[in-house]
Amino acid sequence: MRQVNLRGVDLNLLVILEKLLETKHVSLAATQLHMSQPAVSRALQRLRDLLNDPLLVRIAGDYELTERAAEIQRLLPSALSTIQEMIAKPEFDPATAQETICFSGPELEVNLYGPPLLKRMKQEAPSMKLELKSNIRNQFEPLENGEAHFVLSGQEPSVATSQLHRISLGRFSYVCLMSKDHPLAGKPISLDDYLTQDHISVMITGSGQSIIDEKLAAMGRKRNVAVKIGSFFAAMHFCGQTDLLFLVPSIFDKKIYEGHNTIASPVPNFLKDHHQEFFLYWHERYHHDPMIQWTRTLMKETTRQYR
Repeated sequence: MRQVNLRGVDLNLLVILEKLLETKHVSLAATQLHMSQPAVSRALQRLRDLLNDPLLVRIAGDYELTERAAEIQRLLPSALSTIQEMIAKPEFDPATAQETICFSGPELEVNLYGPPLLKRMKQEAPSMKLELKSNIRNQFEPLENGEAHFVLSGQEPSVATSQLHRISLGRFSYVCLMSKDHPLAGKPISLDDYLTQDHISVMITGSGQSIIDEKLAAMGRKRNVAVKIGSFFAAMHFCGQTDLLFLVPSIFDKKIYEGHNTIASPVPNFLKDHHQEFFLYWHERYHHDPMIQWTRTLMKETTRQYR
């Protein structure tokens, strides 16, 4: 096959070629293309040079297609359609879409935001699927390597990157969970009360102090974290079966923590200004994807009540 330098090929010539092969007439092709006849004649000569074939030959007063032109005419509509599809802005119709949207993040965020999103998706995109991966360590790695469309997280990347985008899903104060049978249940909790109790903590990254312990250290105080655990909901259940205290964001519905035999009390004063903000992150590679744009809009709508 003869090698062709595509850098020297004007794609507009293919549109003109299609009309020339259809009409077999320069003047008629020029009229239908809204071009001048000399311009179409020059385009035909360029096409003949490019393809090394006369394309149109005069037979008995009329123009006919050469064998090469007839073969090109068979292939050209499909080729033009492929090029048009490649260049055109991609479309996304949630009503007929069957794609899978993949989210990654810690158990807490995945469980908080996954169910409301799925409910809306089933209404607007009944054939789409939702994949939720609970990931504690290296939370932003799935975005970097393309394994997830989104990351739900209350953390920020340890290294700033211009390739990540985010929106806030809400900022929440904390409440202190304890067993309904706990001596402090339903009572105001002072700092001394808080520090005389044992605590349970969820390991987010597996290393370093929590923000709570850092705040206490700055005050010259320390709490006793008796249990560290990797699952947020396991910690909540553990709290309901022991005398441990556990801090959770106020976004939790009352029926969730009461289902674990726990009750929420206001936090001590030193934690009044402590808040947790959750974010939806996505990578630049998907920023202009219409499916991802639609999902972001859906997330904004399902979390509007929290902002």
